[in-house]
Amino acid sequence: MPACGTQLAGPTWGNVGPVVVIRSRLLRAGQPAEDVDCATWQQVCADRANLLWVDAATPSADELAHLFAAFGVTEHAATILRHTNRRPIVRVYRDHFLVTALGLDVREDEPSPSIKVIELDLLVGRNFLVSIHKRPRPLPFGDELEQRVVSNPHLGRLPATYLLYVLLDTLVGGYSREFDEVEDNVERLEEQLLREPGRGALDKATVFKRHVLNLRRLVAPHREAFGILAAADIPLIREENVEVYFRDLLEHVEDVVDRLDHARDVLTGAFNLYISNISHRSNQELRVLTLLSAVLLPMTVITGLFGTNFTLSEYNSWQLFYVMLAGMGLLAAAMLGFMRWRHWL
Repeated sequence: MPACGTQLAGPTWGNVGPVVVIRSRLLRAGQPAEDVDCATWQQVCADRANLLWVDAATPSADELAHLFAAFGVTEHAATILRHTNRRPIVRVYRDHFLVTALGLDVREDEPSPSIKVIELDLLVGRNFLVSIHKRPRPLPFGDELEQRVVSNPHLGRLPATYLLYVLLDTLVGGYSREFDEVEDNVERLEEQLLREPGRGALDKATVFKRHVLNLRRLVAPHREAFGILAAADIPLIREENVEVYFRDLLEHVEDVVDRLDHARDVLTGAFNLYISNISHRSNQELRVLTLLSAVLLPMTVITGLFGTNFTLSEYNSWQLFYVMLAGMGLLAAAMLGFMRWRHWL
Protein backbone atom coordinates (compact mmCIF):
# COMPACT_ATOMS: atom_id res chain seq x y z
CA MET A 1 0.00 0.00 0.00
CA PRO A 2 1.49 3.40 -0.89
CA ALA A 3 2.00 5.84 1.91
CA CYS A 4 -0.72 8.45 2.33
CA GLY A 5 0.42 12.03 2.57
CA THR A 6 3.35 11.86 0.18
CA GLN A 7 4.74 15.38 -0.05
CA LEU A 8 6.11 17.64 -2.76
CA ALA A 9 7.74 21.05 -2.47
CA GLY A 10 5.33 23.97 -2.45
CA PRO A 11 2.51 25.51 -0.39
CA THR A 12 -0.68 23.69 0.54
CA TRP A 13 -4.14 25.17 0.06
CA GLY A 14 -4.36 28.12 2.38
CA ASN A 15 -1.49 26.92 4.58
CA VAL A 16 2.26 27.17 4.72
CA GLY A 17 4.04 23.90 4.17
CA PRO A 18 4.66 21.21 1.58
CA VAL A 19 2.04 20.03 -0.88
CA VAL A 20 0.49 16.69 0.02
CA VAL A 21 0.02 14.40 -2.95
CA ILE A 22 -2.90 12.55 -1.32
CA ARG A 23 -4.82 14.41 1.34
CA SER A 24 -7.84 12.93 3.14
CA ARG A 25 -10.36 15.14 4.93
CA LEU A 26 -13.09 13.80 7.19
CA LEU A 27 -16.18 16.01 7.39
CA ARG A 28 -18.78 15.49 10.13
CA ALA A 29 -21.73 17.69 10.98
CA GLY A 30 -20.93 20.26 13.67
CA GLN A 31 -17.25 19.25 13.84
CA PRO A 32 -14.16 20.81 12.28
CA ALA A 33 -12.65 19.03 9.29
CA GLU A 34 -9.79 16.71 10.17
CA ASP A 35 -7.14 14.82 8.24
CA VAL A 36 -7.34 11.02 8.26
CA ASP A 37 -4.91 8.32 7.19
CA CYS A 38 -5.47 6.50 3.92
CA ALA A 39 -5.47 3.18 5.75
CA THR A 40 -8.77 4.14 7.41
CA TRP A 41 -10.71 5.10 4.28
CA GLN A 42 -12.91 2.02 4.17
CA GLN A 43 -13.56 2.24 7.91
CA VAL A 44 -14.51 5.93 7.63
CA CYS A 45 -16.85 5.30 4.69
CA ALA A 46 -18.58 2.47 6.56
CA ASP A 47 -20.15 5.11 8.84
CA ARG A 48 -22.89 6.87 6.87
CA ALA A 49 -22.55 9.92 9.15
CA ASN A 50 -19.08 10.56 7.74
CA LEU A 51 -18.24 12.41 4.56
CA LEU A 52 -14.77 11.70 3.20
CA TRP A 53 -13.00 13.96 0.73
CA VAL A 54 -9.77 12.66 -0.80
CA ASP A 55 -7.70 15.00 -2.97
CA ALA A 56 -4.91 13.43 -5.03
CA ALA A 57 -2.41 15.67 -6.83
CA THR A 58 -0.35 13.91 -9.53
CA PRO A 59 -0.72 10.48 -7.88
CA SER A 60 1.57 7.67 -8.97
CA ALA A 61 0.33 4.43 -10.51
CA ASP A 62 0.56 2.64 -7.13
CA GLU A 63 -1.35 5.41 -5.39
CA LEU A 64 -4.07 5.30 -8.03
CA ALA A 65 -4.30 1.53 -7.67
CA HIS A 66 -4.77 1.95 -3.90
CA LEU A 67 -7.48 4.55 -4.48
CA PHE A 68 -9.32 2.29 -6.91
CA ALA A 69 -9.16 -0.68 -4.56
CA ALA A 70 -10.26 1.29 -1.49
CA PHE A 71 -13.36 2.75 -3.15
CA GLY A 72 -14.27 -0.16 -5.42
CA VAL A 73 -13.75 1.73 -8.66
CA THR A 74 -14.86 -0.13 -11.77
CA GLU A 75 -12.29 -1.01 -14.41
CA HIS A 76 -13.84 1.35 -16.96
CA ALA A 77 -13.74 4.29 -14.54
CA ALA A 78 -10.17 3.39 -13.56
CA THR A 79 -9.12 3.48 -17.23
CA ILE A 80 -10.61 6.96 -17.64
CA LEU A 81 -8.90 8.21 -14.48
CA ARG A 82 -5.50 6.93 -15.62
CA HIS A 83 -5.58 8.95 -18.83
CA THR A 84 -5.94 12.60 -19.78
CA ASN A 85 -9.30 13.39 -21.40
CA ARG A 86 -9.31 17.18 -21.71
CA ARG A 87 -13.08 17.21 -22.21
CA PRO A 88 -15.85 17.46 -19.59
CA ILE A 89 -17.66 14.13 -19.24
CA VAL A 90 -20.01 12.33 -16.85
CA ARG A 91 -19.96 8.53 -16.50
CA VAL A 92 -22.38 6.69 -14.24
CA TYR A 93 -21.72 3.31 -12.59
CA ARG A 94 -23.63 1.25 -10.06
CA ASP A 95 -22.20 2.57 -6.79
CA HIS A 96 -20.47 5.74 -7.95
CA PHE A 97 -20.16 8.12 -10.84
CA LEU A 98 -17.35 10.05 -12.48
CA VAL A 99 -17.23 13.72 -13.47
CA THR A 100 -14.41 15.33 -15.43
CA ALA A 101 -14.18 19.14 -15.44
CA LEU A 102 -11.52 21.57 -16.59
CA GLY A 103 -9.91 24.22 -14.43
CA LEU A 104 -8.37 27.20 -16.21
CA ASP A 105 -5.34 29.21 -15.19
CA VAL A 106 -5.52 32.23 -17.52
CA ARG A 107 -2.56 34.59 -17.94
CA GLU A 108 -3.46 37.88 -19.62
CA ASP A 109 0.13 38.61 -20.60
CA GLU A 110 0.77 40.92 -23.53
CA PRO A 111 1.19 40.50 -26.39
CA SER A 112 0.27 36.82 -26.14
CA PRO A 113 -2.21 35.68 -23.43
CA SER A 114 -2.01 32.03 -22.41
CA ILE A 115 -4.30 29.36 -20.92
CA LYS A 116 -3.18 26.48 -18.72
CA VAL A 117 -5.76 23.70 -18.53
CA ILE A 118 -6.03 21.58 -15.36
CA GLU A 119 -8.09 18.44 -15.78
CA LEU A 120 -10.04 17.64 -12.61
CA ASP A 121 -11.44 14.10 -12.28
CA LEU A 122 -14.07 13.66 -9.56
CA LEU A 123 -15.17 10.25 -8.32
CA VAL A 124 -18.35 10.48 -6.26
CA GLY A 125 -19.88 7.80 -4.05
CA ARG A 126 -22.59 7.86 -1.40
CA ASN A 127 -20.40 9.43 1.29
CA PHE A 128 -17.06 10.01 -0.38
CA LEU A 129 -15.59 12.22 -3.07
CA VAL A 130 -12.18 11.71 -4.66
CA SER A 131 -10.66 14.57 -6.67
CA ILE A 132 -7.69 13.78 -8.91
CA HIS A 133 -5.69 16.38 -10.80
CA LYS A 134 -2.37 16.08 -12.57
CA ARG A 135 -0.94 19.29 -11.13
CA PRO A 136 1.59 19.24 -8.27
CA ARG A 137 0.89 22.85 -7.37
CA PRO A 138 -2.31 24.01 -5.64
CA LEU A 139 -5.36 24.46 -7.83
CA PRO A 140 -6.08 28.08 -8.83
CA PHE A 141 -9.34 28.00 -6.88
CA GLY A 142 -8.00 25.78 -4.06
CA ASP A 143 -7.94 28.42 -1.32
CA GLU A 144 -11.58 29.36 -1.82
CA LEU A 145 -12.66 25.72 -1.98
CA GLU A 146 -10.83 24.85 1.23
CA GLN A 147 -12.36 27.86 2.96
CA ARG A 148 -15.89 26.93 1.86
CA VAL A 149 -15.48 23.36 3.05
CA VAL A 150 -13.93 24.23 6.40
CA SER A 151 -16.33 27.09 7.19
CA ASN A 152 -19.52 25.08 6.50
CA PRO A 153 -20.49 23.29 9.75
CA HIS A 154 -23.41 21.53 8.04
CA LEU A 155 -21.44 20.02 5.19
CA GLY A 156 -20.81 16.80 7.10
CA ARG A 157 -24.51 15.96 7.24
CA LEU A 158 -24.94 16.68 3.53
CA PRO A 159 -24.28 14.02 0.87
CA ALA A 160 -21.15 13.73 -1.26
CA THR A 161 -23.14 15.03 -4.22
CA TYR A 162 -23.49 18.38 -2.46
CA LEU A 163 -19.74 18.45 -1.87
CA LEU A 164 -19.42 17.85 -5.61
CA TYR A 165 -21.65 20.87 -6.21
CA VAL A 166 -19.50 23.01 -3.89
CA LEU A 167 -16.35 21.99 -5.74
CA LEU A 168 -17.81 22.57 -9.22
CA ASP A 169 -19.40 25.85 -8.14
CA THR A 170 -16.01 27.03 -6.88
CA LEU A 171 -14.47 25.96 -10.18
CA VAL A 172 -17.04 27.94 -12.20
CA GLY A 173 -16.65 30.89 -9.82
CA GLY A 174 -12.97 30.81 -10.71
CA TYR A 175 -13.98 31.16 -14.36
CA SER A 176 -15.91 34.33 -13.53
CA ARG A 177 -12.94 35.94 -11.78
CA GLU A 178 -10.57 34.98 -14.59
CA PHE A 179 -12.90 36.41 -17.21
CA ASP A 180 -13.29 39.74 -15.39
CA GLU A 181 -9.77 40.59 -16.55
CA VAL A 182 -10.56 39.26 -20.03
CA GLU A 183 -13.53 41.63 -20.32
CA ASP A 184 -11.44 44.57 -19.06
CA ASN A 185 -8.81 43.85 -21.71
CA VAL A 186 -11.49 43.62 -24.39
CA GLU A 187 -12.85 47.05 -23.43
CA ARG A 188 -9.36 48.61 -23.47
CA LEU A 189 -8.63 47.03 -26.82
CA GLU A 190 -11.91 48.32 -28.25
CA GLU A 191 -11.00 51.88 -27.21
CA GLN A 192 -7.52 51.49 -28.64
CA LEU A 193 -8.86 50.28 -31.99
CA LEU A 194 -11.15 53.29 -32.30
CA ARG A 195 -8.72 55.86 -30.95
CA GLU A 196 -5.36 54.73 -32.38
CA PRO A 197 -5.86 52.74 -35.58
CA GLY A 198 -2.73 50.97 -36.63
CA ARG A 199 -1.23 47.60 -37.45
CA GLY A 200 -0.27 46.94 -33.80
CA ALA A 201 -3.84 47.31 -32.54
CA LEU A 202 -5.14 45.12 -35.36
CA ASP A 203 -2.67 42.33 -34.58
CA LYS A 204 -3.53 42.54 -30.89
CA ALA A 205 -7.25 42.31 -31.66
CA THR A 206 -6.69 39.22 -33.81
CA VAL A 207 -4.68 37.49 -31.08
CA PHE A 208 -7.17 38.39 -28.38
CA LYS A 209 -10.15 37.23 -30.42
CA ARG A 210 -8.47 33.85 -30.84
CA HIS A 211 -7.84 33.83 -27.07
CA VAL A 212 -11.53 34.42 -26.30
CA LEU A 213 -12.57 31.70 -28.75
CA ASN A 214 -10.18 29.23 -27.09
CA LEU A 215 -11.67 30.04 -23.69
CA ARG A 216 -15.16 29.45 -25.02
CA ARG A 217 -14.15 26.10 -26.53
CA LEU A 218 -12.92 24.98 -23.13
CA VAL A 219 -15.89 26.25 -21.09
CA ALA A 220 -18.88 25.59 -23.37
CA PRO A 221 -18.69 21.73 -23.26
CA HIS A 222 -19.34 21.90 -19.49
CA ARG A 223 -22.96 22.74 -20.30
CA GLU A 224 -23.57 19.24 -21.63
CA ALA A 225 -21.81 17.55 -18.70
CA PHE A 226 -23.50 19.68 -16.03
CA GLY A 227 -26.81 19.24 -17.83
CA ILE A 228 -26.58 15.51 -17.06
CA LEU A 229 -26.08 16.32 -13.37
CA ALA A 230 -29.01 18.76 -13.39
CA ALA A 231 -31.34 16.28 -15.11
CA ALA A 232 -31.30 14.01 -12.03
CA ASP A 233 -30.65 10.92 -14.16
CA ILE A 234 -27.95 9.80 -11.73
CA PRO A 235 -29.42 7.73 -8.85
CA LEU A 236 -27.24 9.28 -6.12
CA ILE A 237 -28.31 12.80 -7.15
CA ARG A 238 -31.97 11.85 -7.49
CA GLU A 239 -32.06 10.09 -4.10
CA GLU A 240 -30.49 13.05 -2.30
CA ASN A 241 -32.67 15.68 -4.05
CA VAL A 242 -29.71 17.93 -4.89
CA GLU A 243 -30.44 18.40 -8.59
CA VAL A 244 -31.67 21.94 -7.89
CA TYR A 245 -28.08 22.93 -7.01
CA PHE A 246 -26.78 21.56 -10.28
CA ARG A 247 -29.46 23.48 -12.19
CA ASP A 248 -28.13 26.62 -10.55
CA LEU A 249 -24.61 25.54 -11.52
CA LEU A 250 -25.73 25.01 -15.12
CA GLU A 251 -27.17 28.54 -15.21
CA HIS A 252 -23.89 29.85 -13.86
CA VAL A 253 -21.99 28.14 -16.69
CA GLU A 254 -24.47 29.54 -19.21
CA ASP A 255 -23.79 33.03 -17.85
CA VAL A 256 -20.03 32.51 -18.25
CA VAL A 257 -20.47 31.33 -21.84
CA ASP A 258 -22.72 34.33 -22.55
CA ARG A 259 -20.02 36.64 -21.21
CA LEU A 260 -17.47 35.06 -23.54
CA ASP A 261 -19.91 35.39 -26.46
CA HIS A 262 -20.37 39.06 -25.57
CA ALA A 263 -16.59 39.61 -25.43
CA ARG A 264 -16.24 37.92 -28.82
CA ASP A 265 -19.03 40.09 -30.29
CA VAL A 266 -17.42 43.24 -28.86
CA LEU A 267 -14.11 42.33 -30.49
CA THR A 268 -15.85 41.55 -33.78
CA GLY A 269 -17.74 44.86 -33.65
CA ALA A 270 -14.57 46.77 -32.77
CA PHE A 271 -12.76 45.10 -35.65
CA ASN A 272 -15.54 46.07 -38.06
CA LEU A 273 -15.52 49.65 -36.76
CA TYR A 274 -11.75 49.69 -37.17
CA ILE A 275 -12.06 48.63 -40.82
CA SER A 276 -14.83 51.20 -41.38
CA ASN A 277 -12.71 53.91 -39.76
CA ILE A 278 -9.73 53.06 -41.94
CA SER A 279 -11.94 53.01 -45.05
CA HIS A 280 -13.45 56.38 -44.11
CA ARG A 281 -10.03 57.95 -43.62
CA SER A 282 -8.83 56.52 -46.93
CA ASN A 283 -11.93 57.86 -48.68
CA GLN A 284 -11.38 61.31 -47.17
CA GLU A 285 -7.77 61.34 -48.36
CA LEU A 286 -8.77 60.18 -51.86
CA ARG A 287 -11.50 62.83 -51.91
CA VAL A 288 -9.00 65.61 -51.20
CA LEU A 289 -6.60 64.29 -53.81
CA THR A 290 -9.41 64.02 -56.38
CA LEU A 291 -10.55 67.60 -55.72
CA LEU A 292 -7.02 68.91 -56.03
CA SER A 293 -6.56 66.99 -59.26
CA ALA A 294 -9.85 68.32 -60.66
CA VAL A 295 -8.91 71.92 -59.82
CA LEU A 296 -5.35 71.68 -61.14
CA LEU A 297 -6.18 69.79 -64.33
CA PRO A 298 -7.54 72.83 -66.29
CA MET A 299 -4.57 74.88 -65.14
CA THR A 300 -2.26 72.17 -66.42
CA VAL A 301 -4.01 72.27 -69.80
CA ILE A 302 -3.72 76.06 -69.97
CA THR A 303 -0.05 76.17 -68.98
CA GLY A 304 0.65 73.34 -71.41
CA LEU A 305 -1.05 75.25 -74.19
CA PHE A 306 0.93 78.39 -73.53
CA GLY A 307 4.11 76.38 -73.30
CA THR A 308 3.96 75.15 -76.86
CA ASN A 309 6.90 76.05 -79.11
CA PHE A 310 5.04 78.17 -81.70
CA THR A 311 5.59 81.88 -82.26
CA LEU A 312 2.31 83.81 -82.10
CA SER A 313 1.81 87.57 -82.07
CA GLU A 314 -0.26 87.27 -78.90
CA TYR A 315 2.78 86.03 -77.01
CA ASN A 316 4.47 89.41 -77.48
CA SER A 317 1.90 91.13 -75.24
CA TRP A 318 2.79 91.01 -71.57
CA GLN A 319 -0.79 91.85 -70.54
CA LEU A 320 -2.00 88.45 -71.76
CA PHE A 321 0.13 86.71 -69.13
CA TYR A 322 -1.83 88.35 -66.33
CA VAL A 323 -5.08 87.67 -68.15
CA MET A 324 -4.10 83.98 -68.17
CA LEU A 325 -3.36 84.05 -64.44
CA ALA A 326 -6.67 85.77 -63.70
CA GLY A 327 -8.53 83.30 -65.89
CA MET A 328 -6.91 80.36 -64.10
CA GLY A 329 -7.88 81.83 -60.73
CA LEU A 330 -11.47 82.45 -61.80
CA LEU A 331 -11.70 78.93 -63.23
CA ALA A 332 -10.43 77.40 -59.99
CA ALA A 333 -12.88 79.50 -57.94
CA ALA A 334 -15.74 78.52 -60.24
CA MET A 335 -14.91 74.82 -59.94
CA LEU A 336 -14.71 75.02 -56.14
CA GLY A 337 -18.02 76.85 -56.07
CA PHE A 338 -19.63 74.20 -58.25
CA MET A 339 -18.28 71.40 -56.00
CA ARG A 340 -19.63 73.21 -52.94
CA TRP A 341 -23.02 73.60 -54.60
CA ARG A 342 -23.07 69.86 -55.36
CA HIS A 343 -22.10 69.15 -51.70
CA TRP A 344 -18.88 67.49 -52.74
CA LEU A 345 -17.03 69.71 -50.29
